[in-house]
Amino acid sequence: MQLIDPHLHIDSRSVEDLQQMSMAGIKAVVSQVYYPHYNVTITSNTYFDYYDRHINYEPVRVREELIETYLGVGLNMVAVPKDWEKVVEALPDYLTKDRVVCLGEIGLEPTSDTADLAEQEELLKAQLEVARNHDVPVAFHTPLNEKEKWIAKYADLIADAKLDKTRVVIDHATPSVVKHIWEIGCYAGITVQPWRSVTPLDAAKVVAEGENLDRLMINSDCSPKISDALAVPKAAFEMRKLGVKDLDIQQIVLDNPIRFFNLSI
Repeated sequence: MQLIDPHLHIDSRSVEDLQQMSMAGIKAVVSQVYYPHYNVTITSNTYFDYYDRHINYEPVRVREELIETYLGVGLNMVAVPKDWEKVVEALPDYLTKDRVVCLGEIGLEPTSDTADLAEQEELLKAQLEVARNHDVPVAFHTPLNEKEKWIAKYADLIADAKLDKTRVVIDHATPSVVKHIWEIGCYAGITVQPWRSVTPLDAAKVVAEGENLDRLMINSDCSPKISDALAVPKAAFEMRKLGVKDLDIQQIVLDNPIRFFNLSI
């Protein structure tokens, strides 16, 4: 079965990881923006260099292992430069680049040490305006704790920005909050990751319930933190063990990401 990992950070993955992913059936990935550096001064130019690496280098590197790379651009809430307005101004140009398919990951993060929540919200609103004006999908980050609170906050911001909710995915969802996300009209992205305490079986059980399968995706969020590059194929395997039909599995791990991000696969 072919699969897509719709939220990870591909520059964190070694060639060995990429080979394992490819052999497990991963055909494509959507690599999202995250905090590109630690303990250094971050400026708009830091982001522009980071975007250029993602757009011009990573797809070539990853394609050598038979995986196609699509990209999200945006300003990650964990690494906010003082001159972030320059990055927001440049986003429309980056959104026209080949293989850039969404604005993401963006959102709010209370543990950020580069911007308080008030500034993060200002930044988020500016990016949602870009998303609305340019009609692109949006991928949200949710903090590790108090997910219901943050999802409710996002629901208000999405409504205020007049975004098409069917073009929004709220990632890092746990099984306990997917129904909340569906209720506000968005896609739910379950993140299967060891440090988030969500297992492939946890994700598979949500799929086995058979609800709203047209608005559900599963991702690994592979990053410099402890991650599992095979999280998506492992979740698909657990679905099979639970008796989920192959067509339903395909919808979750292939069809939904292709439709949501409008991938040319």
